[in-house]
Parts: sequence; structure tokens; C-alpha cells
Amino acid sequence: MEKDILEMLYKKYANQVYLYLYSLCHSHSLAEDLTQETFLKAFCTLKAVREEMLPWLFTVARNLYLDVWRREKLRNRKTEAYKEGQSEEDILGRLISKERNQKLYQMVQRLGKLEREAVILYYFTGLSQEEISGVLQISNGNVRVLLYRARRKLKLLLSEDEQEGRCRDEI
Repeated sequence: MEKDILEMLYKKYANQVYLYLYSLCHSHSLAEDLTQETFLKAFCTLKAVREEMLPWLFTVARNLYLDVWRREKLRNRKTEAYKEGQSEEDILGRLISKERNQKLYQMVQRLGKLEREAVILYYFTGLSQEEISGVLQISNGNVRVLLYRARRKLKLLLSEDEQEGRCRDEI
């Protein structure tokens, strides 16, 4: 029975958890490992299926990522992991098929860390602001402010990109 629950949870949420982790670490192999570890940890600590399962899984995934990041930082390998993540083919770019979405994703990556996480959790995974506040461990008000500022920055970045595109076309 417990195996069935884990299998059901994995089928339902694994892709979303993987995409979230990949957006944090930019490494296919690390995101896969952390996704597996997230579900293993969930299986070991889960007493019953929760109503808010996805936000809880995101919290577990984020905490696992932060643990890995801290270990890497202590070993001074963060730079190597970042270069490896950049040299890999952009998996999310491949998954996002439309050109506008690809530009938007690139612009989202230019946001600050918390703004980027809030945008990804809100727009790409569909979490509510309340659920995001639990995942990021900040207040609802801070989530609203982060999303507002991120939207403003994204509009500015997109308009600058469009202006640059027009200038290149004119040359």
C-alpha cells in the first residue's frame, strides 16, 4: 500500500519537482538526484497523503537543494557546478516551445534569486501566494512584493529586449 502511495505521488508530481530543482541548480543530473531524494525523504516522513502535497514537496526539494549548495560552497566547488550546469543543453529551453516563453524564461533567470523562485513557483507550478510563503519561509506580504517587483522588472527587460531587436533589424 505504501509503495502505491509513493508511486502515485511520484507520477503526479515528479516532473514539477524536477523542473523546480533544475531552475535552482541548472544541472540535469543534480536535479534528477534531488528529485529522487525528495521523494525518498517524503516516503520516509509521510504519515498520510496531505492535501497540500505539492507545496510540501517543494519545501523538501528546496531544503535538499540548499543542503547540497551549502556543502558545495564549503568545498569551493560551486563555480565548477555552475559551469557544468551552463555547459549542459538547456533542458527547460527545450521544454518551452514557443519563442516568447523562451525569452520570458531567459528574463526570469536574470531576476534576483528570491524573485526568480517566487515567479517560478507562482506562474510555472501554480502555487498560491500563501503556499509560496511557506516554501520560501517568508510572509505573504513579502511574496506579493516579490511578485510585483519581478513583474515590473520582467516588463522592463522585455521592452528593452524588443527595442534591441528593432535596432538590430534596422541595421
